[in-house]
Amino acid sequence: MSLDAAIDGLRAAVEGMTGLVRVYTDPPESLNEFPCAFVVADSGEMTDTSAGGYSLHTLVVEIFHSRTVLAQAVDGAKVWPDRMFAALRADQRLGGAVSHVRWPVTYKAGALGYNGGTHYGMRFSVTVKVNE
Repeated sequence: MSLDAAIDGLRAAVEGMTGLVRVYTDPPESLNEFPCAFVVADSGEMTDTSAGGYSLHTLVVEIFHSRTVLAQAVDGAKVWPDRMFAALRADQRLGGAVSHVRWPVTYKAGALGYNGGTHYGMRFSVTVKVNE
């Protein structure tokens, strides 16, 4: 288990959510397929104990909607908390990539800046535990 595997596992869970046009493996230079998402590392901590080491990684899932029609983007984004919750509950080990998802999972809705542009969407923070 590693940070890279944790990101891949969470990305696979996000790819299983209906309604996304694209889930990027790596953040692209620009966004032009909506709604789209990607998963990146945000922060973490690593601990070594006499019982063995473990890491807590906070990963970020950002889901972007086009801001062409703001009201439509705001309305369309309302589905993501329920879909994310269902995806994570269905596989709390993310395909064996992590020991478990650490609850609660948080999200924030609003303007998401990306490479000089502003979109509307949701930013989820998902902390996972990885036993070393």
